[in-house]
Amino acid sequence: MKMGIIFILIFGFILRLININQSLWLDETVQAITSKGSFLGLFTELQGDFHPPLYHLLMWSWAHLFGNGELVMRLPSVLFGTATIFIVYLIAKKLFAAKSKWPLIAALFLATAPFHVYYSQEARPYALVTFLTALSMYFFLKEKWLGYIVSSVLALYSSYFVLFIILAQGLVILIRKKYSKFLYLLISLLLFLPWLPMFLTQIEVGRGATKILPEWGRLVNLSFLKALPLTFIKFSIGRITIFNKNLYAFVSAFILIIYGLIFIRGFLKGRKFFIDHLRWVILLWFLIPVIIAWLLSFFIPNYQPFRLLLVLPAFYLLLALGISGISSAKIRTMAITFILLVNLISLGVYFTNPFFHREDWRGAVNFIEKESGEKTIALLPSYTSHFPYTYYSQGKVKLIGVGQGIRPVSEKDLEELNLSSSTTVYYLYYLADVFDSQGLIINWLEKEKFVKIGGISFNQIRIQKWLK
Repeated sequence: MKMGIIFILIFGFILRLININQSLWLDETVQAITSKGSFLGLFTELQGDFHPPLYHLLMWSWAHLFGNGELVMRLPSVLFGTATIFIVYLIAKKLFAAKSKWPLIAALFLATAPFHVYYSQEARPYALVTFLTALSMYFFLKEKWLGYIVSSVLALYSSYFVLFIILAQGLVILIRKKYSKFLYLLISLLLFLPWLPMFLTQIEVGRGATKILPEWGRLVNLSFLKALPLTFIKFSIGRITIFNKNLYAFVSAFILIIYGLIFIRGFLKGRKFFIDHLRWVILLWFLIPVIIAWLLSFFIPNYQPFRLLLVLPAFYLLLALGISGISSAKIRTMAITFILLVNLISLGVYFTNPFFHREDWRGAVNFIEKESGEKTIALLPSYTSHFPYTYYSQGKVKLIGVGQGIRPVSEKDLEELNLSSSTTVYYLYYLADVFDSQGLIINWLEKEKFVKIGGISFNQIRIQKWLK
């Protein structure tokens, strides 16, 4: 068994290193630049970033020690992602018989999970949050309360969604009627109170942004009806998609039906093999955060499947529990094979198709600066999106953001824009639907006698070239 988990950990680690050198996208470059900036600057940036501070503090220390290159910034997430596989293995050992094969199978499911691999390669807090949440659940199951408090507090300072995990743990305590255990949950919550004023500030900033920029609210929040089914399919196949909508719907429905049968039939049929409260811990770990986040999206438009990565270990533990309860060995083998095939095929598509990689700011900036001349300007709809260009730029081209701050582009912004000495403009219409939904910048360029001569895209970074 020990060699088995070591092999799975090495395999999971290698999967998380494949294509890790792809370009950083917007949020990662914000993280990379602020991590190399001043310590107090972190808290200014946090006002507009709906996350607690732990990951930012960690990466500030990390970047000042090792730099803020692409690989360096992403390596902590790779390590946290790999460590989570081991925690899932330990939790599964608690759920199953000591010499059972199921802990290894549960670990292998997460090791090959396409959604987890993707976010284990991202310089953002999601892999850290998932690791700390799994660690909190492990100590909760083991009733090791010092470890529980430490891991839970660290998790709370990594993601607000951990509040839903603590709620799920509280429901388990209610079911078991062990009310004295509420003390440890209360201590964890009390230790989070010092951050509450900043949390309220972040909510107000977010509400203000969605009020001023309605398109921003639609961008960061899935529609209410699509949210749940899309969450389950992202958990299953990751960030990839099928461009034929009918085929995508068919494949998604087929996978969800198979997984649903495993959850419902196998899990319930096999429940006699498990201690009841352990099963409920995993079930509530999965359901409570998803359902509450979905309902809250009515009031706070912030629902995205990746923010719920912290329940993904429970998703695969439930699959392992379900399969283990199926009486037919042949069907069990088929179910395990099916899940692994879904994971590995999805990973193969992600690894080999650059379309599913992150925004290629590196390619876009290199293209502009390679083609640049003395009178060349790079133009963005809003200066709030300057971070990726600044991160990759060698300073050969001046960057101008038309709008300043979280607001739409205005006629006044364009009146103050002076490009009289420029003959070439590369317009990166990144988030133009949010900041310039009326197309004011395009109209202004035409009014100033610029002529569009072509366009190019670098994986979601679209560029227009305008000449005067």
